[in-house]
Amino acid sequence: MHPARALLDSASQPDLMSTRLAHRLGLKQNPINITLIGAGQSSTSVKKSVQAKISSRTNPYELNADFLIVDKLIGNLPAHDVHMDKWQLPSNFMLADPQFSKSAPLDLILGARHYHTFFQSGAQYKISSSLPVLIESVFGWIVSGSASSSNSNPEICNASSVICMSTLEESLERFWKVEELHGRDGYSTEERYCEKLYRETTQRDDTGRYIVRLPKQPDFEEKLGLSKASALRRFTMLEKRLERNPDVKTAYHDFMREYLDLGHMTPINVPSDHESGYYLPHHPVFKASSSTTKTRVVFDGSSKTSTGYSINEILCVGPTVQDELLDIILQFRTYKVALVGDITKMYRQILLHPDDRKYARICFRFTPHSPIQYYELNTVTYGLSPSSFLATRTLLQLATDEGTAYPVAATALKRNFYVDDFIGGADSVEDARRLRVGLGELLRKGGFELRKWTSNRLDVLKGLTAD
Repeated sequence: MHPARALLDSASQPDLMSTRLAHRLGLKQNPINITLIGAGQSSTSVKKSVQAKISSRTNPYELNADFLIVDKLIGNLPAHDVHMDKWQLPSNFMLADPQFSKSAPLDLILGARHYHTFFQSGAQYKISSSLPVLIESVFGWIVSGSASSSNSNPEICNASSVICMSTLEESLERFWKVEELHGRDGYSTEERYCEKLYRETTQRDDTGRYIVRLPKQPDFEEKLGLSKASALRRFTMLEKRLERNPDVKTAYHDFMREYLDLGHMTPINVPSDHESGYYLPHHPVFKASSSTTKTRVVFDGSSKTSTGYSINEILCVGPTVQDELLDIILQFRTYKVALVGDITKMYRQILLHPDDRKYARICFRFTPHSPIQYYELNTVTYGLSPSSFLATRTLLQLATDEGTAYPVAATALKRNFYVDDFIGGADSVEDARRLRVGLGELLRKGGFELRKWTSNRLDVLKGLTAD
């Protein structure tokens, strides 16, 4: 059991713990990614949380809570030591914090979700008209309010607001005036960086296709080690596996040949063993339910480099920019005419900036007797951590850039897609048909193609060729 000093805050959404206390307790820390907004809209990125049990030292009260870990919760409370020469506290009152008058840092902030459980009796005791109120809580009697001081310095006098495990309006206004879980966009600092980088660096080529940059963490170059030798070992093992299974080998080679023929990868000269870049190991996956490609090639961005870091660990993931699947499904159920389709090879319709293609290299050859050939992948690639963000964010950008001419389709592009799947509809066959045509035309502006159209009304699909 470790003693801790806490603030009971009826306005705080999360429960917070200081980094100092978390280290002292030695609790298991769980990774999270949350942004807290404090006074003046200042933001704090929270990366860790812990679970802990809080017990009262005066009553049989226990509380299990999840705490966000923050370096510094708030300024010392009270701001200065409070002189208690003229205070007459009842001797039989068990104080929650016997040292409440001493200026000291806080260890915990216990938030609104538990606040109502702290005051069960409702008992209060007024010392005098100029002194704080004592309130009975499950932790003992707490002291809340403002206290005048005999100190001649008016600044110190005014700052001597007393708080012990209770809400102090003056201090909260000053430090956590608008404290809340980030409700404006829900983005962490890293996610906001990804959004900013996308807006500032994304380009389009002459055909309308988008060209995007990989969002890298600040220490990307320092942490990115060598990976070529590891990728070669993995390819040698893969090649032996393919030789034992001719059907898989044929499907694998067909997939890679299509990649090459479509310009989604380009051969490069044999690179130096120490040249900066990242080499993606790859392997087959099988999807029997697919009506198009049964065997796919998956690229492994989680393979470690010589520094112990994979590229996925030093790239930024990016925020989720599409609606939740449940919201999309619930909305889908409101349409009288259902309409479903998907974008063919969505990731691969988005180009990777030439400067970032060295971080998406592979080694491959079509026959075991040929020299190993090296390639750079030219498009957004499955297996890299920011790929989902880059692809889905590009759909939203297309709706913004070209949506003026297709307002209904642009709205559907923003609200009715889950990754590459369109899940929408309309209230009539004619409206659904117009939506299908408009979506197709809008997506083609960015180099995307919608296929596999399905509807509960066959009239909607008139004029379509078989996918």
